[in-house]
Amino acid sequence: MSASIRTFPALLVALIYFGPVQLCASAHAHGPLPVPLTPLLAQAALGANPAHSDSSAGQTATAPTASSQSTSSPQGSPVLSPVQPFNPAQPFKDQSSNPTNNTNDDEIIVTAVGDVMLGTTFPDDTGSSLPPNDGATLLQEVTPILRRGDVTFGNLEGPMIDGGESVKCHGKVGTCYAFRVPTRYGKHLRAAGFNVMGLANNHAMDFGAEGRVSSQHVLDSQGIAHSGEVGDIAHLTAKGKRVTVISFATYPGAYNLLNLDDAIRVVSDAHAASDITIVSFHGGAEGTTHQHVPDGDETFLGEDRGYLRRFTHAIVDAGADLVLGSGPHVVRGMEVYRGKLIAYSLGNFATYGPFNLTGEAGLSVILEARLGPDGSFLSGHAYPTRQEKPGGPKLPKLDEGISLLLLRELSETDFAESSVMVSPTGELSPRAVPPTTLDPMEPASLIDNFAISSNAILQIPSIN
Repeated sequence: MSASIRTFPALLVALIYFGPVQLCASAHAHGPLPVPLTPLLAQAALGANPAHSDSSAGQTATAPTASSQSTSSPQGSPVLSPVQPFNPAQPFKDQSSNPTNNTNDDEIIVTAVGDVMLGTTFPDDTGSSLPPNDGATLLQEVTPILRRGDVTFGNLEGPMIDGGESVKCHGKVGTCYAFRVPTRYGKHLRAAGFNVMGLANNHAMDFGAEGRVSSQHVLDSQGIAHSGEVGDIAHLTAKGKRVTVISFATYPGAYNLLNLDDAIRVVSDAHAASDITIVSFHGGAEGTTHQHVPDGDETFLGEDRGYLRRFTHAIVDAGADLVLGSGPHVVRGMEVYRGKLIAYSLGNFATYGPFNLTGEAGLSVILEARLGPDGSFLSGHAYPTRQEKPGGPKLPKLDEGISLLLLRELSETDFAESSVMVSPTGELSPRAVPPTTLDPMEPASLIDNFAISSNAILQIPSIN
């Protein structure tokens, strides 16, 4: 297949998204998109059913049906956990073993992904929900990207434990979702390049405290730092810089994003003892109908999932240099607040087995953020990935770059002049000038920054 033929579907998608006028140098590219990429358009471009149904998928762990909503998540209001003070005496682990193309000692590359669940032995312990080759090749295609990071983070969506009983789902198999990842899969995380994982989410306690402790032991054995339980804060060293990672959620036993005063104190203490402070959170409503970040509180299945704009801005004010979100199981927008990047949700990255991966639920991005010595966001890259049942991240082929278009549309719609700029090839940058002040006829206009052409559209740069 010739390069021109391969490029055409992507160009067609871009024409639908940007519109023919926006592809001209004289387009009014600084305002809201006249033809936004709606979820229905993204589905159409992906060939997905707008109803997000997957008749062959069996049980799904996201976007539950009305009949399953009452039991597919922990019940009752979350209990706020007491916050333990940050302990600056804890040692910072040297994570400089990740090979990277970044030789600039003044920059720290943080690579981050969303939800990670490499396969489960619950409720079926026969291995039918485990990937081929026992997971050894599940992350192979994206490993070159992950290993570029000085710090590489993921949200571990499910405990790593062999055996045990799920108190959460006892007697509720079929209407309750719990995951049990084999402990031997820890080596796959390390081989792919991960050196820190978040353990603060609604599946961390699927197998009780025993499951969470087992996860910590598995990660420790692989030299992977972790954060989640109150008192569990990751300390890393990258290029001589002290890096702290703190994970928040809305569940008992974790640093709780609903308790804003305590969250501010913890982040402020970490900032005072670190060079770079990274905060991850698991929050927000779930599913393809919740891709936008509202300016207010979010609830899901009767749970308070947080006022995320207020939380993220408050912790940046307290000293967070980078904020990484997960929980909605879809891609959400990104913004730059006070020079710091906030990614509200990176989507389902590697979720094998009982997950809904239809339409936007199968889209994700690998975030690569370049931070300056003071933690400010310099630039970055969003690498689009896609999963199809039964799961496993794949890099896009041909016209599959929809997650980049979706990321740009969601960012601009939700955050306007504070949104991150997303190029057709995935480059990320802060806006130097508010978009309302740009002259669409000048070379500095947004459309020129995109430099759209048939040769550039949705081409993914090579990873060396």
